[in-house]
Amino acid sequence: MTEDYRKVRVIAKKTLALIEEQGIRPTPHNYAVWFEYLQETNPDLTRALNELLAKNGKYSENMGVELFKLFFTREKEGRIVQETNRLVQKSMDNVMGNLKRTTADFSTYGEQLNDFALKAEGMNGQDLQDIINEIVSQTNSMSDNTSSLYKGLDFASREIAELKRRLQHVQREAYTDSLTGIPNRKSFDSVLSREIAVARENKSNLCLLMADIDHFKQFNDLHGHTFGDQVIKLVASTLAKGIGKNALAARYGGEEFSVILPATDLADAVNLANDLRMAIAAKRLIQRSTKKDVGKITMSFGVTAYTNSEDPTAFINRADQALYSAKNAGRNCVKHLQSSTDF
Repeated sequence: MTEDYRKVRVIAKKTLALIEEQGIRPTPHNYAVWFEYLQETNPDLTRALNELLAKNGKYSENMGVELFKLFFTREKEGRIVQETNRLVQKSMDNVMGNLKRTTADFSTYGEQLNDFALKAEGMNGQDLQDIINEIVSQTNSMSDNTSSLYKGLDFASREIAELKRRLQHVQREAYTDSLTGIPNRKSFDSVLSREIAVARENKSNLCLLMADIDHFKQFNDLHGHTFGDQVIKLVASTLAKGIGKNALAARYGGEEFSVILPATDLADAVNLANDLRMAIAAKRLIQRSTKKDVGKITMSFGVTAYTNSEDPTAFINRADQALYSAKNAGRNCVKHLQSSTDF
């Protein structure tokens, strides 16, 4: 048994126990929410659930549905989640039934032991032997029931582990740009919201780069869309390799890219943008079919720093304004915008 499976098994058992104790309906979405909460690997879900509990006083069915939609349901996940939920629901129903039966059996077993203790004194040998035989029979039955419960828990744990693997796989696909393999717009939006929350809480630096391939339409018009796709892939690879491990490079849409730079001041962000711009300009484009050198790629960059009171839209818009300034200045350059009036 691997260490990962042991951890999943323990959390699965804790989740079942919590659901039973709190009287929560053992539906797949409730199980998924509380399993993730107890695993403590999704800080956004943990924070959202804690806030809702503090606000409403107790967990509700509607709360579970909304949390599941927010943190688990994606367009591409729907069919897979439904299919897996059906399997998990069946497993959970069996486990919850075993749990309730075993709990009732334990209660009956305890009563029988207590009754035996009260009656044992003064019994003759045959009566005592009959009672002992009955207790042995009941003990064996309890052992079988307990074994069945643990087998059910093990099965449910494996089902939930598989559900988690499926969700993680689909989520990776949903947050990855299919052409370039780097994060997509959905991933960008999610990470930017998270990093803004961190910057607000810690009063730390946060910068944003918006970049656009110069004259990209010409690549498509002159050499075809397949060649244009290769240009986009080359740019994506160069951006991803040129940033630190805490930064995020994403394909924002079409030929536009973005880079999120946590804990980075404006001067360093501008320097990085220039490094990326020069790294891209240094690439030579060779058309595979003809082996012909067709020139180089250039990009324009807009850079800005986060202002602690603004929302993501205002932050992105200011970076876009800086990008437009770079394009208006002749392209293949970097412009930064500290405030709405200062380039």
